[in-house]
Amino acid sequence: MTNVLHLINYLGGGGSEIYIYTLAKKLHNNHCKFYIAYSEEGKGLKLFEDLGIETIKLQMNSPFDIKAANELKKICKELSIDVIHTHFLRENYISILSKLLGNKVRVINTRHMLDKNSKSVISMNKFFTRFNDSIIAVSSSVRNQMIYDEGLNPNKIKLIYTGVDLEEWSKPSSLNFRDEYKIPEGEILITTIARFSKEKGHEFLINSIKYFKDYIKTNNPEFKFKFVLVGEGELFNDIIDKAKDLQIYDDIIFTGYRRDIKNILKSSDIFILPSNNEAFGLSILEAMAAGLPVITTNSGGTREIINKDFDNGIIIEYGEIHKLSESLVALIENKELKEQYIANGYKTLSTHFNIEKTIEETYNLYKGRDI
Repeated sequence: MTNVLHLINYLGGGGSEIYIYTLAKKLHNNHCKFYIAYSEEGKGLKLFEDLGIETIKLQMNSPFDIKAANELKKICKELSIDVIHTHFLRENYISILSKLLGNKVRVINTRHMLDKNSKSVISMNKFFTRFNDSIIAVSSSVRNQMIYDEGLNPNKIKLIYTGVDLEEWSKPSSLNFRDEYKIPEGEILITTIARFSKEKGHEFLINSIKYFKDYIKTNNPEFKFKFVLVGEGELFNDIIDKAKDLQIYDDIIFTGYRRDIKNILKSSDIFILPSNNEAFGLSILEAMAAGLPVITTNSGGTREIINKDFDNGIIIEYGEIHKLSESLVALIENKELKEQYIANGYKTLSTHFNIEKTIEETYNLYKGRDI
């Protein structure tokens, strides 16, 4: 049994936590024993407690927190940790510091972000990643950025796509989301699941909803629709205020944080991810697994999922308000096109984003294979 400590500063409910959760569901108590060490408690804590994973509070005040590095070394010794799997810069630096202080573990980092780093951060990354045993890139876009923009060692970087468990998604799900919000079956639900932060493109989406509503009012006034925006974040209230200013607030359901993503997606008709910057796009995979056609933006890792070769959805440029509205109309009016994207989306998942492949490749890194 390989003991793996996942180190994450904030244990919220975003994509990084879902990434860890996906690994844990397959590997915890099956080849591996997982532990979670965190600095700030968030809504994601319960996810791991429900899986029976031991969680440990470890205060991490900065990337160069020597006290945290020493405490991490102590935790690893007490739990006989073989691998520390880090998920952001702070946690990775602290893990490397603990290694330099004598912590005899493998340190693996997953790069979840596509943000451009400053010159000083790039320089520090070049130094610290020398001591990483391997680095997982969640998409080719992320891998290319690390190699060509930051000059990191390509031999240490392994592209591992995050997959979805199609068997799990095929199981029956509660479909009471429409009942909860009193939405009749004939009303089209158009859903977005994303943290309310600048890179996720909510302002673009809100402007597009306004344009779409005006188009429908003019061309098909009998048509009924609702947009569902799932998530929370620093821009949550700002987006609500903008929706009110544009007089589209009543056309949108702002759910806040939800754990019943499967329920929401399977109750929906169309999925949109309008990001300005996206390292990968796990929510796209989940939407396709739920049997939804997808509209997304050409914003990084998304084009590795939705593209013309796969013929599995619609990809537009960020900010194309008219194009997003036209794409929605196309999916609503052309049932054959919608079904084509749904079928090809499922094929894409089974062929390219299979969870078993993700698990096998990640486990190989834990064991020091295929580096």
